[in-house]
Amino acid sequence: MIKLLSALLLSSCFIACRNPEQSKQTKITPITVVVKNKATHKTDTTYSPIIIKIDRSNSISIKRIYFDPKNYERYHQAILLNRKQIYLDNTHYFIYESKYNRVIKSKDKLLLFLEADGRPNFNYITAYSIVGNNKVTFIADCVYNDKKQGGGPAPFTDIDHDGFLEYGGFDLNEVPEHPDSIYYNPSKFYEVRNGLVKFDSLLAKKADIKENGIYLSNFMDNSGNCCKVIKQPKRYIK
Repeated sequence: MIKLLSALLLSSCFIACRNPEQSKQTKITPITVVVKNKATHKTDTTYSPIIIKIDRSNSISIKRIYFDPKNYERYHQAILLNRKQIYLDNTHYFIYESKYNRVIKSKDKLLLFLEADGRPNFNYITAYSIVGNNKVTFIADCVYNDKKQGGGPAPFTDIDHDGFLEYGGFDLNEVPEHPDSIYYNPSKFYEVRNGLVKFDSLLAKKADIKENGIYLSNFMDNSGNCCKVIKQPKRYIK
């Protein structure tokens, strides 16, 4: 059984910025990375580094750093500012061709968003803040919904019409054996405001009520697992 993972994996932070300046992602030709292995002489031609333009003279790029000479599928991912490495991520597997990879600039701070592979559940968005030339701080991971996964509003839109950009949503949920019940499915939403990261509790509460029929601030069961079994909302009953 696949348990709901989003509530366990996502942090309690959120991102914020009024009238943010969004960058454009630049497509580049796939490169060949040669893995130094005399026995196999393997090469990796399966990806293009992510390059995101900040402005005319500055950009963020993400490239793979291989650490296993026998297997080029094992790698960490370096974040570079103007070709200088400022952070090494050894946790996520980013989606290089994602349309949600972007930088949002707010005064002296950059907010970096990268889509990550969430299989077997939905993909999610990883957020970092960058201050100065090299100070990178991981902010949070958050599943998102759009037409392809979950059917909800697309990331980086004004979901609740309050003048700010948001993203988030619901992950895949387990189906209980009893036909009249469901597992409570909690949401997570982030709001982009003034270069900060802030959890949008009001939006999450409204979304939870719409999805589950009720809102539970404590959705863990008696064993500390996600999530409690609740009566199935009428709209799901045929």
